[in-house]
Amino acid sequence: MEEDTATIQPSLLNLHFDSSVDGQYVLDPEGDVFVKVNPAMCELLGFTREQLVEARRPVSTLSLVHEGDRELVISHRKSVENPGDSGVMRFRVVRSDGAVRHLEVRYALLRYMGRLLQVGSARDVSEQVKLESKLRNESEFNRELTLAAQRSAKETQRKSLEVLEANTRVGALSEVLRAIPVLTKRLLEIDDINEVFKQTALTMVNDAQFSSCGVLLRNEAGDLEVKYANPFRASAKVNLDEQPAIRAVLNGESELAVDDAGTHGAPIRAGTEVRGLLQVGLPKNLQRFYKNHKPIQQSIKDLVSTIADFLGVVISNHENLEHIKRQSRLDKLTGLYNRRVFEEQLSVEFRRALRYDRDLSLMILDIDDFKKVNDTLGHQQGDKVLEMIGYMLAGSFRDLDTVCRYGGEEICVIMPETVGQAAKSKADQIRRKVNEVEIPLLEKPDQVMRITVSIGAACISKSTTNEEQLLRDADKALYVAKRKGKNQVRLAEEIEPEA
Repeated sequence: MEEDTATIQPSLLNLHFDSSVDGQYVLDPEGDVFVKVNPAMCELLGFTREQLVEARRPVSTLSLVHEGDRELVISHRKSVENPGDSGVMRFRVVRSDGAVRHLEVRYALLRYMGRLLQVGSARDVSEQVKLESKLRNESEFNRELTLAAQRSAKETQRKSLEVLEANTRVGALSEVLRAIPVLTKRLLEIDDINEVFKQTALTMVNDAQFSSCGVLLRNEAGDLEVKYANPFRASAKVNLDEQPAIRAVLNGESELAVDDAGTHGAPIRAGTEVRGLLQVGLPKNLQRFYKNHKPIQQSIKDLVSTIADFLGVVISNHENLEHIKRQSRLDKLTGLYNRRVFEEQLSVEFRRALRYDRDLSLMILDIDDFKKVNDTLGHQQGDKVLEMIGYMLAGSFRDLDTVCRYGGEEICVIMPETVGQAAKSKADQIRRKVNEVEIPLLEKPDQVMRITVSIGAACISKSTTNEEQLLRDADKALYVAKRKGKNQVRLAEEIEPEA
């Protein structure tokens, strides 16, 4: 019976290790590698057991630590060097997909078969860290509010009822004015335009003490849609037929719309175009205070218009930045992605295919006798050929595929989840489609010309070690297609090696 128990206990320990909901690991600190990890630890780090333990060159444990916490972890390891030492620490790790997680690690050092090993468990405490940060911020905010309230109370005691009422008006407006620099600074630091709309609505209500705030923009149909509102609005669209004052603002006939409930609507302009509306509501108590105070009423109107104008500037900046980013990734002549995008995307798709054992094909298309077109008809005609072929190719592939001008008259297509025969079939379809394109002659607009293309295709295989090899295989297939008579498709895996 004792022998049976001794046999079962290691199995139970392995079962506990592998099925634990927390990440479990055994680490060799000196070698900076994991000796053993359970599935939960793999999920936390975003790597497989093969990558962390079983690979010829396993992933370095320090390389997983966020660079901002790496010195902390190194210092901590140096401070615990004796068997029996244990502790708890928190640090950030960067997963394989780039996501950052906060881990809480509990560990102990032990000596096993002459090696000093760290045995521990890890838990994702990212949400807890966020909550702790939020609580600290809220505590500081509440403390500031308390101090401000105490100062206001002392000031109020020294003033008459008339002065008290006037100060209440000014104090409420001051809260608004103090929130505006915070809001504008925050908006300039945000990359996501939808987050800009969200932070505007939240800040205007939570910090500036307005009763409501909504950012509404025109869609392609010209309707006004709510991008973000605080409090939340059940209706996502505004019926302009029922809102003549808002329609007047959007049409440029009015600078501001103020309804009976005290809601201010100011136009959001991007350049000279009215793109939408900023709607801000006043609390009832402030409406009563400001009712007969025209200077403050005007200040509120100016403030809402200022925020709306600033939103327009932010929208324009975001659109200009996106335009610049798109232009930097496109080939100006063909409208296809440029070579830089091709190299980046091929590297990404190749790593993904290897990691998840997925298919990946590459197609290289070359216009036959393109030099003759340039030499006999001129470079402008050659540019026209590239422009029309690029336009045709851009609409001939899946959104999943990446079509790029590689250089000169060569165009490359990256096709994830595509086997070699499917790539060859698609390439032949493209070849026939190119043959049907009628390209106007610039010097004789009533006449057209046709071209042919040769295409080489290659698919990732077990022998493919890197993306450069895949590119070379496709290029060799293209060379064979050219050498065998042009206007044809060749698949690398079907090419017999030359004697």
